[in-house]
Amino acid sequence: MCVLATLVVFLAAMPEVLFVPADMQAYLAFTTTSGITALILLGLFALQHRSDSGTPWRGHSIGKPLQWGAIGIVGAYLLFGVAVFVLGLPREVFMAELLDGLNRWQTAIKIASLIVLPPIAEELFFRHYLFRLFPYENSRAWTWVAIIVTSAVFAGMHIQYGNWITVVLIFACGGVFAIARVVSGGLLVPVLLHSLAEIVALTTDKSFSVMGLYG
Repeated sequence: MCVLATLVVFLAAMPEVLFVPADMQAYLAFTTTSGITALILLGLFALQHRSDSGTPWRGHSIGKPLQWGAIGIVGAYLLFGVAVFVLGLPREVFMAELLDGLNRWQTAIKIASLIVLPPIAEELFFRHYLFRLFPYENSRAWTWVAIIVTSAVFAGMHIQYGNWITVVLIFACGGVFAIARVVSGGLLVPVLLHSLAEIVALTTDKSFSVMGLYG
């Protein structure tokens, strides 16, 4: 299943290139790529857990893992903001160009798809299929190996960012998502935390840009 999920992730960009007009790709990028990936991986997930897909998705605990995970995400971004300001780092080119040239409705579509679709697609891949390659339930050592390795791969695949501190932030967020996956016993909490991270990232970037805090 992990091999099949990996193929889906790496081939998901092809429909956008082949079928979406170039002038629409700027605001439909997440809708097509992450949307297709999420849809297929959800189908694989349902097939894998066809006897009971609800329990592996919801897990056995939601409230406290979500609460502590949210604190972890907000805290990580606060430290990131301080580091960017103190070190005088420039704005990420990817973030600067994310909504460039889009009108109001195109911006709304892109932001909505960014908040909803990548969290589902990426949490299914990293915190389910990739995570399950490790016998994390057998020992605490294997749990931390799974958390660290999947977080490192998660950070490494976000090659659109140039600042090293951003990569560290993504690794930290991946760690929060992975810990939430273990503690909650399901994927719902990591998905919700990932969506929160997207919202905080957009808000932080906009605030820093407006206030001129980037180097």
